[in-house]
Amino acid sequence: MLFRFNNIEIDTDRYEIRKDSHVLSVEPKVYDLIIYLIENRQRIISRDELLSQIWAGREVTDTTLSNHIKTARKTLADDGEQQKVIKTIRSRGYHFIADVEESVKESLNIPVQASFETSISANSDKHLAASPAQIVPVNPPKQSQTTVSSKQTPALKSTVTIVSLILFIILIIVSGIYYQSAPSTAVIKQPYLLITPMSVSSNDVSQWQPFADQITRELIQDLRKVSGIKVVPPPSAFTFKLNKARAHIKQQLPEVTFVLDGVVKTANNGDVRFTVELENIDNGAVVWEGSFDINVDKTNLFSAQNDIASSVSTSLQVIILEDEKAKLAQVPTSNLVAYERYVQGQYQQAQMSHDSVLLAIDLYSQAIALDENFEAAYIAKSNAYRILMILFEKPKDVLPKVIASATELLAINPNSASVQASLGMAYIHAMLWEDAWIMLSRAKKIDPNLALTELGFALYYTALGEAEKVQQSVARADHLDPLNQEIAEWGLWALMMVGEVDAAIAWGKRKIQQHPQMPYPLLSLSVAHYINGDIEQSIKLANQGVTLSHQDPFPLILLAQAYAAGGYKDKVLPLIKQATQQQLYMCPYETAVIFALMGQTEKVFPLLEQALEYQSNCLIFAKHDPRFAAIRHTPRYVAMLAKLGLDDASIKRYSK
Repeated sequence: MLFRFNNIEIDTDRYEIRKDSHVLSVEPKVYDLIIYLIENRQRIISRDELLSQIWAGREVTDTTLSNHIKTARKTLADDGEQQKVIKTIRSRGYHFIADVEESVKESLNIPVQASFETSISANSDKHLAASPAQIVPVNPPKQSQTTVSSKQTPALKSTVTIVSLILFIILIIVSGIYYQSAPSTAVIKQPYLLITPMSVSSNDVSQWQPFADQITRELIQDLRKVSGIKVVPPPSAFTFKLNKARAHIKQQLPEVTFVLDGVVKTANNGDVRFTVELENIDNGAVVWEGSFDINVDKTNLFSAQNDIASSVSTSLQVIILEDEKAKLAQVPTSNLVAYERYVQGQYQQAQMSHDSVLLAIDLYSQAIALDENFEAAYIAKSNAYRILMILFEKPKDVLPKVIASATELLAINPNSASVQASLGMAYIHAMLWEDAWIMLSRAKKIDPNLALTELGFALYYTALGEAEKVQQSVARADHLDPLNQEIAEWGLWALMMVGEVDAAIAWGKRKIQQHPQMPYPLLSLSVAHYINGDIEQSIKLANQGVTLSHQDPFPLILLAQAYAAGGYKDKVLPLIKQATQQQLYMCPYETAVIFALMGQTEKVFPLLEQALEYQSNCLIFAKHDPRFAAIRHTPRYVAMLAKLGLDDASIKRYSK
């Protein structure tokens, strides 16, 4: 699209503002502000709307907006006195009043190297050793044999450039962080970086959001390969998708020192602009800001990564080690269609519904069929099956698929820490204790910073009843991934199942503050409270959790437990009936707890036998679960523990 007024021409396909045919240097936020005002010139735009749309929820002052308006006016040959282009409407906002001629621009066949442009903000040269001229690829990228069909959607074609773009951004970010944080002495404090989920500015947000999310994930995973930077993992990072306010970030993650935020903006011809901003959250200073314009109609640029790395490696050697650069240069797959399936699978999995997880598994399977060496797709498929097993279906039906999808990848890459951690967790749920220990130990040796490995160890030690080691593993998992919802849930259960009820309550209260809209921290905390004898608080929390969950079966069962613990037997059976009528998977183990709390032993063991048949996840707690204290030493219960490999003799054999 071309916008023309006075002697100004704005080309939205090339993200350029020209005055008398000369391209002007414009900061990305100022450019976005101008375009938004032009596109909405039929009405007055409030200050609040501009703050929301241009800064995407980030806390900025009125002064910041006023300064950007001032810069926009200066760029467009206007000022606050004349107001011939942007008019201030007192107490209401701003109105773009210049007469604009609007026309659709024919798509230009721009060479790849020319279209791969980078604009660095004016203050970036204070922090980067390389100049913008040095950052542009020295040689044109080599053409890959893989091409993108002209019939493919813009969203698919955008995957062509994601990997090379990510590496490029990583290299610049790392350089910016290093030069910002490096003091005059040789001692450098390790920066702690949060990458918030990228926003989308497009007429079709739903089409582009999966790719914006995937860019975020891959930036996180790749930057985690750089030993000089500590990066918040994806599960915690994505909790900020709807709230990027800096005060909120600092409250949730007080140790974070840098925040990387970005926007994916699409043009009418399918080209993409990525605008990213690296901020020192401690002082609010923008360390670096860059925009990357990509022409997506070209053949893939995966092969351009080494060229880009060579162009900037001189300024980055102090941060990125040679083996780390080699890891960053690896591409996930050379098959673009497989990559698209994987991206869509990640997006579906994040929706966390039964149907969306099933769809994600199907998409991962399609990706693997297209590229049998696509490691990330195998890991994602295994994790999706694990979610399915824990939340939605009978474990015995899904557990073999979790193990199979993980072992398939081990044949391809026996040194994958992620898949060995996932397999270790699967073996725990399968009650294969010795195999679980082996896999988790291997995963930790390869990569000591995986939160999933530590969570696996926490559950392993919970089954064995080693309270001190449970506390240590839970604390390490929480340190590595502090806002991870799976860790929040399992961590509380692990603590209370080994008798650390006070620690569990303290943990649960903290997790409720971190995840106020999630039902399960409330529900799990309600269990800890009734174990601790605080029945009224337990019932209150359980009711809140049931409301947030929209009365799903498992929350109803936990509410029934709270009533059973308090002796409110008249309220228990209606809740069980309500949960059963939904005809969804219900954990028999947790239903058995209800009758154990009411002293109805004759109803407990049939449900525990059903739990054995289903291979219910909660059986890992059976050895020390305080809710079964009254029957723990009965012959039938001891026999059940032997079947689980949790009898005293077995525990002595593999206790570590």
